[in-house]
Amino acid sequence: METINSVNVISIDEERLKFRVLCGFDCGAGNAVPQRFGSYILELPPLSSFGNSNHYNQCTINLDGISCTGKPAAGEQVAWSNGAALGKVSALEVSLDTPSSGTLVNKQLTLAEAGTGKNNIGRFNQMVLLQLNKVGKGDGTTQSLVAGNDVGTGASAWQGVGIGDAIMCANPFGRQVEINLRRSDLQDKLALAQFGFPAVDVGIYSLQFTITMMQNN
Repeated sequence: METINSVNVISIDEERLKFRVLCGFDCGAGNAVPQRFGSYILELPPLSSFGNSNHYNQCTINLDGISCTGKPAAGEQVAWSNGAALGKVSALEVSLDTPSSGTLVNKQLTLAEAGTGKNNIGRFNQMVLLQLNKVGKGDGTTQSLVAGNDVGTGASAWQGVGIGDAIMCANPFGRQVEINLRRSDLQDKLALAQFGFPAVDVGIYSLQFTITMMQNN
């Protein structure tokens, strides 16, 4: 009996609906392209006809990974800042202005909010647990090409991966998308800043998203 290798056409179509979007923002010292502090704009054109079709007005979005490192002046240290002061950050909230009814951020900071909280809904949100990993200094010397011991000179990066499954959102293609980095508790926008200059963004941010288009019901 002759066997024939075949491919399920449906599976091919499903793969054509999946897109991987990688974006990077360099706000380091001396960069000529300024970005808003903790808020970054991404131009997201349709990558195929599926991204510009009335039959695909929705999708699922997942944050696959994120890496954030500083680009300060030589020998200076960097940390997360809300624009006014530097502080400790163990988890980062990554949000897009892409509409979504599937996420809820509940902030309880003041006494009036205790027990009930202040809700924020209507967009993509994902919390990322951060780890500080060695990545090397990158100042061009031979020794700097390997991970050093000095966190302050850019030898490390805050890195994390997406937690949980993808979430249903509106079609983000064909427009500018705004990416915001926040603290979940305070809802302050965050960026990497140099000690002594908390309002100056010196971060280099790399993110990867997986976007899967879904046909209208």
